[in-house]
Amino acid sequence: MNMEGGEMMVYKIGDFANLVNISVRTLRYYDEIGLLKPFIVDKFTNYRYYTDDNVVEAQFITLLKEIGFTLQEITDYKSLLNDFDNDDGANEFLLRKQAQISEEMERLQRQYDRITILRKKFKGKVLTLMKEDKK
Repeated sequence: MNMEGGEMMVYKIGDFANLVNISVRTLRYYDEIGLLKPFIVDKFTNYRYYTDDNVVEAQFITLLKEIGFTLQEITDYKSLLNDFDNDDGANEFLLRKQAQISEEMERLQRQYDRITILRKKFKGKVLTLMKEDKK
């Protein structure tokens, strides 16, 4: 569907969902929470229509989700990006997210190391002890 005279592509929600690999249900939810608003919502039919700009926005949201951002963090980050005077705030936001991920990596590494120690220390003895307790 082309808009009057312009070359802007407009997609119905189903076509848009297929294009960006996000379910229609999720797109409706994103609209509801203000994360990804359609270009137009028909006031008579309530149909949602999206543009190529929405495609880029949806891809950005998907990328942020894939690297561990929550929907609230994505909303907050997008707000910072839309505030052109707040480049430092957007950068600080990313630095905090990196620090959070770093802490999680350290926690997971400690768990991994403990499992390695357990494997070396017991080498199957734990199962033997458990079987003996049941006798």
